[in-house]
Amino acid sequence: MSPSVPDVDLDDPDLHRRPFVLVVSHALTGHVEPLTRVAAALRERGWAVAFLGPTAHRRAIEAAVGSGPGAFVPLRGPADLDGRAYYADPPAGPGYAARHWADRVLVDIEAQVLGPLPAQWACVRDALADLHARDPARGVLLLAEAFFYGVLPLFYGAPLPDGVPPPLGSLCVSVTVPAIRSADLPPLGYPFPPDASAEGRARNERLWRRSWERKAAPLTALLDAKLREAGAARPVGETFFSGANYTCHSTILQLGVPGFEYPRSDWPPGFKFAGLVQGGSGSKPSRVPEFPWWDEIVANSAAADPRARKKVVVVAQGTVEINPHDLIIPTMRAFADRPDVIVIAILGWKDARLSDFSSGDGDAAGTIPPNTRIADYLSYDAVLAHADVWVHNAGFGAVNHGIANGVPMVAAGEGMDKGENARRIAWSGIGIDLCSGKPTVEQVRDGVGCVLADARFTTRIRELKRESDELNCFDVVHEELIQLATMRPGIRQKSYIV
Repeated sequence: MSPSVPDVDLDDPDLHRRPFVLVVSHALTGHVEPLTRVAAALRERGWAVAFLGPTAHRRAIEAAVGSGPGAFVPLRGPADLDGRAYYADPPAGPGYAARHWADRVLVDIEAQVLGPLPAQWACVRDALADLHARDPARGVLLLAEAFFYGVLPLFYGAPLPDGVPPPLGSLCVSVTVPAIRSADLPPLGYPFPPDASAEGRARNERLWRRSWERKAAPLTALLDAKLREAGAARPVGETFFSGANYTCHSTILQLGVPGFEYPRSDWPPGFKFAGLVQGGSGSKPSRVPEFPWWDEIVANSAAADPRARKKVVVVAQGTVEINPHDLIIPTMRAFADRPDVIVIAILGWKDARLSDFSSGDGDAAGTIPPNTRIADYLSYDAVLAHADVWVHNAGFGAVNHGIANGVPMVAAGEGMDKGENARRIAWSGIGIDLCSGKPTVEQVRDGVGCVLADARFTTRIRELKRESDELNCFDVVHEELIQLATMRPGIRQKSYIV
């Protein structure tokens, strides 16, 4: 988490006269957290930042942008999603967890992304009006995380309040693999490799037209319906997940490094890789983790004789699918009889305990092996500095933490973008894809063993780490905003014009 910054009063006449920056983000932790790091870095670089975000993340957002008037702007009504509460009581009812991951994704997109769109847009309108009232001459730059669909009405003809001008420019920040249509790739979620050959492109086009367009038809129709409800003058006019939520913006900054992403010949104009918010001095923990076993981990890393050093396997469940029976407990059991291995298990929520969870058949966690260390919540960057293998369920943030720290990975992910991330881990050579969200003990043991035995994984991820080290994400965002600010008072996006 970024360190706290002083409160900022957006009405302060002595504050630097740059435009305001309005940050908006999809409400789940994996989307909000990278944006809070970006917002904190912008605040440190002299920008006046207002963050429109979920109340469940108010403390983290205020730690990034301050708690002065107008710095944190709460989402309201259906837009104010609490991710932890959502997955504890999903809208599909108690059978949600038993559904196939592809069915769960459709439920989540409807409930989290498209359903709240009109309420999100109402919050955006009010936030723009408030910033305009604070200083009508100053202008606003919009910094939008790609899956906050509540900004789309702005680009499709929805009116702003009387007298409130549109933003001077807008910048998209992508915190997942890019969901932008390409002739070289199948639709997102289809387990086929990139292929820019004539045959591959023909295959991809068939998958788009004959499969995804049909499957996505309800989502495409729902998006257009929600845009109409929000006051938009026209529909998007393309299949859902083709990339309209990216390409409406002046610039698209993709968090990550080129070596992790599939190559394609048709990136949209204004697309560029921005590096990582993970790793580096901007995200190092502000204090030493307070666990009784932490000194043991540090001492193990500092062992003078490498032969005396134990292998450290870090495993985390993420912040969405948090049942430790899916991945954490299989990893603990895989190395329970290995005195030369230390397993560090991160549960993902403050004050969480293994005893809080049971498997679907009522199985308890059982005895914690003597070589396992349990953390309820722990900075990934802090612990990965001491890790040999990083086992996770393929969240995009977890992947980037591994790249930033140069730690090869074993991924067990499905649902949302996790399958895409896991396939890219294998494709890029930085780890193993277990091809399951609930691997067996044997699968985890074999995957970790493969990574430990083959130095090519470590060599490759260090190459990606060097790519990351060469890109300062926060400088990239800052410089792009400066470019947009210098274009004032004109409006760059032709799509503002109805």
